[in-house]
Amino acid sequence: MGIVGGGAGGSHVASGGGGAGGYLTATGLAVSAQSYTITVGGGAPATNFTGANTGLSPGANSVFSTVTSTGGGGGPSGNIAGGAGGSGGGGNGGWHTAGGTRT
Repeated sequence: MGIVGGGAGGSHVASGGGGAGGYLTATGLAVSAQSYTITVGGGAPATNFTGANTGLSPGANSVFSTVTSTGGGGGPSGNIAGGAGGSGGGGNGGWHTAGGTRT
């Protein structure tokens, strides 16, 4: 079984791209005939540039039973690093900032 988090949004002007949602596999997870709550993490929209150092729009987490896959990290506008997430958001090339970390 695969569980994938939602992708993140990038920012509007000269920014880093949003990161992909995390991907997990679950083997040996015991399931039985019953109802389960499943959350499908949505992707995030691109954010509008509202000034320097803004724009991190992360994706939402996806959840099945006890397994949670983290949404992607948002892409920055301005002099900040990409956000952390399932796959970190890209750094800002104009400011030479780092990409976000994988969680």
